[in-house]
Amino acid sequence: MAVYMTYHADTNKEDLTDVLTEIGQMDTPVFSGLKKVSAKNSYHEWSTYDYSAAATNAAVEGATFTYGTLTSPDRVGNYTQIFSKTFQVSETQRAVDPAGMEDEYAFRVKVALKEIGRDIEKALIQGTANSGASGTGRRLKGILAFVTDNISTGTGTGRALSETELNGLLQDIYSDGGNPDWLLGSFRQKRAVAELASSRRRYIDGEKTFTSAVDVYESPFGMLRVDGDSQMTSTVLCALSKDMWAVAQLRPVKKIDTALTADAKNGALVGELTLEARADKYNGKLTGLTAS
Repeated sequence: MAVYMTYHADTNKEDLTDVLTEIGQMDTPVFSGLKKVSAKNSYHEWSTYDYSAAATNAAVEGATFTYGTLTSPDRVGNYTQIFSKTFQVSETQRAVDPAGMEDEYAFRVKVALKEIGRDIEKALIQGTANSGASGTGRRLKGILAFVTDNISTGTGTGRALSETELNGLLQDIYSDGGNPDWLLGSFRQKRAVAELASSRRRYIDGEKTFTSAVDVYESPFGMLRVDGDSQMTSTVLCALSKDMWAVAQLRPVKKIDTALTADAKNGALVGELTLEARADKYNGKLTGLTAS
């Protein structure tokens, strides 16, 4: 007699757990961590003033005052970028009982919020300025494009991060008047910072837990928080003065219930913002580091 197996059966119930696993690195340390200010136009501007270098200042006794030409502050700007996510769920799908969620539309709103946050994070880091046109969206200029003054390329690409090179970059920034307090890199470079202290790793909890994490790096020039970011270029580590950056919002991200166009509930998330970079030379970056 042939054995009747599951391969022969057409009426077995499906086995679908009521758990939905969400996959993806969704942290946004730049967008979440920078202070928020208001923008008033699609081209947002701010002013910077660069002090003259120290000079030998020895006036002659009884000298008559002379007056030189004063320099004007510089105007710096960045374009606002419009971010949007849309979602549409049929009323039938909202009425059925999907696994892992109570309401499909609410789930899609939550997903869109996380995804638009990650899109914003990518732009704030990797964005290249574009004024846009009737058929082209404006694009903001990101951190990597703004930092052009203090750049350490080392002796070649694919090199390991060294404490000597890192502290040399911090010294250059401090010499320019900066006060960097934030190391921002890919997770590979966050790991590289931790590996600088490999000889000082330790066990805790009675030698049951081994720690190899570095969340704060204490340099000769002060304390710097160390953050990994999934949107950072894998071969770059930035040293930033965090208070010199801000997110300027023309239209903060908000949810809009759009017009009914079908037997479905429609919605969108829309926001418009840019990055404010107040002092390039108060920041720096190491490029060409190993990504492996």
